[in-house]
Amino acid sequence: MALSDFTGPDYIAAWTRDLDDRWPERSAMADCVVRTLVEWRDEWRGRCGTIMGDERSVSEENGALIRLLELGVGAGGLAHTVLSALYERVESGRTSAVEYTGIEIESALVQHGRKLLMAAGHRNACLIRTDLKGDTWPRGLGPFDAVFTLQTFHDLGGVDALEAVYGQVHGLLTPGGILVNADFVVPFEKDDPNRPRRLPVETHENLLFNLGFVDFTCGLQRGKMACMSAMRV
Repeated sequence: MALSDFTGPDYIAAWTRDLDDRWPERSAMADCVVRTLVEWRDEWRGRCGTIMGDERSVSEENGALIRLLELGVGAGGLAHTVLSALYERVESGRTSAVEYTGIEIESALVQHGRKLLMAAGHRNACLIRTDLKGDTWPRGLGPFDAVFTLQTFHDLGGVDALEAVYGQVHGLLTPGGILVNADFVVPFEKDDPNRPRRLPVETHENLLFNLGFVDFTCGLQRGKMACMSAMRV
């Protein structure tokens, strides 16, 4: 059901609960997205260290800056969890600073997400209302070290639209950056077989490989969904 199908003061929460009830695998997919990003962060931080001459270089006391992009923010719950997981403070005082940009087509969700992240103390967060369909949304954005999304890309309209967004993401990612996509990979009975939108894991892998991504991994497949990741060289 669309967000517009829900009413009342808590309609965004009701919409989110409806998604979780209909697709109980969403929770495992969200966990996989967070776990994949945390594991990538640990490896990435070890590789990059302090990048001399880069405007985002930081001192050893301050840790490393990670620039995140989420495509399809929804109610903002995944963003909050990812930001909380990646921003760590250890006893030495070292931190991992995170800058977050989120894209969402629904203006009500953009406003809701802004309030949620601000209330949670995530100050380096920017939410933008725009449509992923077309070639204008990446303008003025990036570069990013990690891009992630949950249950969004199947709404783009099919293989060609998915390939276009994957190509746009590749252009926004820094070398060594990661894309994490959790989405439907099993078609629904109502789907038009001549215009598939929920595509198998192998299709995602082939599209990403042809665009120059490497190290494709399907970290989890459950129910009708899978959590997939790939790296930019």
